[in-house]
Amino acid sequence: FAHLEGEMFALQAACPERLDSKRLLFLDVDGVLHPLKVRLMGQQQLDTSHCFNPGCMDELRRVILQSGADLVVTSSWRQFETARNVLAKNLGHYGLRVKDWTTTAGGESNEARVDQILSYVTALDLEAWAVVDDEDLAPEALQSSEGMMKMLFRQHFVRTDSSKGLDKSSADSLIQLLNDEENV
Repeated sequence: FAHLEGEMFALQAACPERLDSKRLLFLDVDGVLHPLKVRLMGQQQLDTSHCFNPGCMDELRRVILQSGADLVVTSSWRQFETARNVLAKNLGHYGLRVKDWTTTAGGESNEARVDQILSYVTALDLEAWAVVDDEDLAPEALQSSEGMMKMLFRQHFVRTDSSKGLDKSSADSLIQLLNDEENV
């Protein structure tokens, strides 16, 4: 466990049954909580001044308040303790917190991330779940050759515009998915 500003940011990936909610939002960070921009400063130092855009963060807060969902991080930010702590701190500014993150088993490809999320979902008795990412995790071109679980994934997926991040339209779609009693 890592302690951060009075909040516990627990490593619960091995015990997803500890989640309080029966609703989960699987969350990417870059391209969702802020526009996707990679800027280097001197000495190969990453410029993060654009991170955690207030408009995107307000929309995420609205989704969580209106749905009661728990946040499960799927972003590459989950791989590094420093990044997880920065994420926890910035979510905390909006009264939000991460409940868990998906495994990194299988790698970071889009297909691996879909499999990681589906593995997580099938291990729980959920009322509803949704995935938000700027990457196209559910491309239409694969429809003819995919299995039932991948088709199910597509029904739970909301893609953001990476140049804007989470906006009202995407947030409204997430709220609808997470409040739909038949979205299992």
